[in-house]
Amino acid sequence: MLQACMDQKLFLYGMIAAGILGIWCLFWSNRFYHSAVRDMKRRKSPRGRWTAGIMELYRKREVPVANSEAFIRDRLHEARILKIRVGSLLNGVNLAVSLCGAFLLLGIWCIYLFQYETYVLYQYLLLSGSIISALLLLRFSLNMKGKEQRLVDGWVSHLENPENHAVRAEAIQAAAVRAGAAQAGTVRTETGQTGAARSEGVRTGTEAISGEALRQTAAQTEAAQVVELEKKRKLRVEKKPDKRSDQEAAITRVEEKIREKAGPRSKFSEILNPEDEKLMREVIREYLT
Repeated sequence: MLQACMDQKLFLYGMIAAGILGIWCLFWSNRFYHSAVRDMKRRKSPRGRWTAGIMELYRKREVPVANSEAFIRDRLHEARILKIRVGSLLNGVNLAVSLCGAFLLLGIWCIYLFQYETYVLYQYLLLSGSIISALLLLRFSLNMKGKEQRLVDGWVSHLENPENHAVRAEAIQAAAVRAGAAQAGTVRTETGQTGAARSEGVRTGTEAISGEALRQTAAQTEAAQVVELEKKRKLRVEKKPDKRSDQEAAITRVEEKIREKAGPRSKFSEILNPEDEKLMREVIREYLT
């Protein structure tokens, strides 16, 4: 049976099929990562189902994501294309390489077992080496791990941005408002005119209460401002110096000095009568002003 497989070159065809399988897995894996990376620039209108699912799940969550990196890696683990997980497609490349190696070992064993010519061995070595090298080089050049890390970093930065939390909270609040409005519309439809009149009365009462509260607040604020201005005015009056009393005190002190000098033996003793004292005070006042 093994010799029949060798004669019909089934092992060679098996290696070729394994290489085609590996290339097919690489193609669809790269297509998924390429689409996901491009959708990072158009999160509001993504074309890929995976990005749309991430955004939808993020909007539906009532609390922010605690560990963004673990959340994104978990979603990548569940990512699918053609109803096949992306991780399984990458494992398909490893499987293709392993199959090529297995067919090569079987071929070499059969060659030495059934005494085939040397060129047959060269055929198996050349074909298997080419397929395995091509798969490994393609996987390395497509850089699947780098694209996965780029996805993780980009989404973690997006999910942990405070602005996005605010937008998400506004979206949740708007959705709640829309739901409340829809529910209120249903209730109004069911209750009819009675419900409409009741809601109108409640709204009117609420507006009246709000207007009264605003007027009271304005009156209290105005009264507080008046009291504050009165306090400041009294404080300025108390601190304002009495210039006239200070002037009279200075005149009195000068007059006392003159009286002390105008003793019985002083030449000023004859002019210190009441009229002269009054005139002297006027002169001192004019001097001081």
